[in-house]
Amino acid sequence: MSRFKSALASVAALAAFAGVGAAATPAQAATYCTTKSQKYFCDYGITTTKFPDGTQQQFVVGADHAVWTNWTRTDGSWNGWVSMGGWVQSRVEIDYLQNSPWNFTIAAIGGDGNYWFRMRFTNGSWSDWQVSCLVNPNGWNCP
Repeated sequence: MSRFKSALASVAALAAFAGVGAAATPAQAATYCTTKSQKYFCDYGITTTKFPDGTQQQFVVGADHAVWTNWTRTDGSWNGWVSMGGWVQSRVEIDYLQNSPWNFTIAAIGGDGNYWFRMRFTNGSWSDWQVSCLVNPNGWNCP
């Protein structure tokens, strides 16, 4: 758990640092693209991760500014887009945690200009959105 908290603190520090520049000049995504029937901000692109079993998971910022995700099943078919909520104004970034290739965080700059993240657990469940530990050091799982 100590390594986990250390990794989370590193992720928060790096993202907060990167977020300062992003918050100072947020991209004004003006055009939309579509992938697998999901409309998203072209400027923010598609963020993809690949799991050890070969399946993939994608993240986009939808036209509603929420983060949306889609993943492949083991047979290669796509699940379908699911909203992860939030209101973001940047590309979704992925940070991998050291203890497992199945655990990672997604992060983006929220409407308030702060770095927000969600953590994916090994069993596939997700934490709620949380503001950076640098903004709220008493937040869930902050070191």
